[in-house]
Amino acid sequence: MRYSLIVGLLYVLAMPVANAQQAQPPATEAPPTWEFGFEQRVRNEDWNNITDYSDKSNDEREQMRYRTRAWISVPLSSNVSFFVGADQETNQKLGQPNNHFDEVAFETAYIDIKKLFVKGLSLRVGRQNLMRGEGFLLMDGTPGDGSRSLYDNAVDLAYSRKKSKVELIGILNPKYDRMLPRINDQRRLLQEYDSSSLGAYYTDNNHKRVGFESYYLYTKEVHDYRSPASPAFQPDKHVSTAGGRAVIQLAPGWTATTEFAGQWGAEHPDIVVRGWGGYGYVKRQFTHRWKPYVLGGWWGLSGDDPKSKGRTEGWDPLYSRWPKWSELYIYSQVPEKGVAYWTNLSMWQAETGITPFKKLTARLTYYHMGAFQPYAGAAKTFGSGLDRGDNIQTRVDYVYDKHWKADIEMERQSPGNFYAVRNAGYYLQFQISYMASTKITGSRLKQALGFGSPAGAAAGADPDQK
Repeated sequence: MRYSLIVGLLYVLAMPVANAQQAQPPATEAPPTWEFGFEQRVRNEDWNNITDYSDKSNDEREQMRYRTRAWISVPLSSNVSFFVGADQETNQKLGQPNNHFDEVAFETAYIDIKKLFVKGLSLRVGRQNLMRGEGFLLMDGTPGDGSRSLYDNAVDLAYSRKKSKVELIGILNPKYDRMLPRINDQRRLLQEYDSSSLGAYYTDNNHKRVGFESYYLYTKEVHDYRSPASPAFQPDKHVSTAGGRAVIQLAPGWTATTEFAGQWGAEHPDIVVRGWGGYGYVKRQFTHRWKPYVLGGWWGLSGDDPKSKGRTEGWDPLYSRWPKWSELYIYSQVPEKGVAYWTNLSMWQAETGITPFKKLTARLTYYHMGAFQPYAGAAKTFGSGLDRGDNIQTRVDYVYDKHWKADIEMERQSPGNFYAVRNAGYYLQFQISYMASTKITGSRLKQALGFGSPAGAAAGADPDQK
C-alpha cells in the first residue's frame, strides 16, 4: 500500500509541472508536431511437446496471432508531450473456438517532461515500456498477455549529465489491469501476482572502451492467484535486487559483456530469500562484407533446493519474463513457475550470424541447458536429473523497408534427464508486420479537421508535413 501511494503521488505531482511548462512556451517556439502511428502484425506459430516433452499427450498447437497497434504523440509544449497507444491481439487456435475480436487495452499512456527545474532533469510518468541493458532485469511487465505488450505502470525520474544517467524508478503492476479502461474486457491475467518496485538505475558511457550500469530494486510480489497446494505457488514476498553490467571493448572487433546481481529478502511467514543471477560472453565481429560474428558465453540463474527448509534460493526474474533466449522454452517453464519465468538455469551459448544482404540477417544459436536443482513437480513431467537438454535455433530476418519486415524462426529442444519423458520438442514461427507513421504540425492538423484558414496555409504559414 505504501508504494502504491508513492507512485500515485508522483502521478499527481507530474500534472502541474506539465501545465506550468505548457503555460510558458518560448516566443520563438517551433510549431508543435503531432505524430500518429499504426502497426499490424500477423504471426503463425506451430509447436509440439514443449510443455511436457511427451508424445503420449496431445499438446500440439497451431495458431495465428493478429496484433494491431495504434498510437499518437501529442505535444503539450516544447518540453512536454503526451503519448498514448492501444493494442489488441487476437489468437486463433486451429481446431478450437476462437474470438475474432479480443481485448483492446492501453499499452502506453504517459506524460514525458524533457526538462524540469534543473538542467538534465526529466520525468516520464504513466504506462510505458522500460528496458534497460539487455533486458536481464527490466523488459516485460506483462508476461501473461504474450507478445501483445511489454509495459510497466511506472514513474521514471532521470538526471543526465554528459554520457551518464541516474534514474529513480517506481513500478506498480497489478495482476489484472485496473489502471486504465479496456474495450471488450477479457479479465486478462497479466502475471500471477501483484508487483510493485522502487529503485535506482545508473548508466555510465563516459569511458571510450567501457560502458557500465548498476542498479537496485526493492520489489514486493503479493496475492498469488494460484492455490497454496500448487508447487508453483509463491507466498507474499519482498526481495531486494542489486547488481551491475559492463560492456568492454577488448580490441578491434572484440567485446566482452558481463552482468551479475544478487537477491535477498523474505517470503511469508518467515522464509529467507537468497538468489543470484549473472552471465558473461565474448563476441567477435569480423570486417567481411557479410558482417559475420561469433559469440560464446555462459548464463546462470540460481535454483531453489527442494530439500532446504526455511529458504528460497531461486532467482526471481522480476520484470524480465520474455523470450530473451528462446521462444520455445518460455512454454516449457509453464509447469514450473509460469510462462517465461527464467530461474534455476545453467546455460552455455554458442552463436554465429551473417548479413549477406543489407536487408537480410541470419543467425544460428546453440544452448546446452542445465539446472542447479531438480524440480519437485509432477513425476509424469519432471525427472530427478539436472540436464534440461540442448536447444538449437535458426532465425532469418528480412527488412524490406521502413514499413515492411518479416522473420522466420525454428527451434528444436532435445530434453535431458530433468524431464521424465524425453521426446523432442519443436517450435516454428513466421511473422510479417507493417508499420506506418506520420508527423503533422498543429496548424496543419487544425486545417485538416476544418479549423484555421486554408488561405494561410497556402501562403506558406505552416508547410511542414512528413
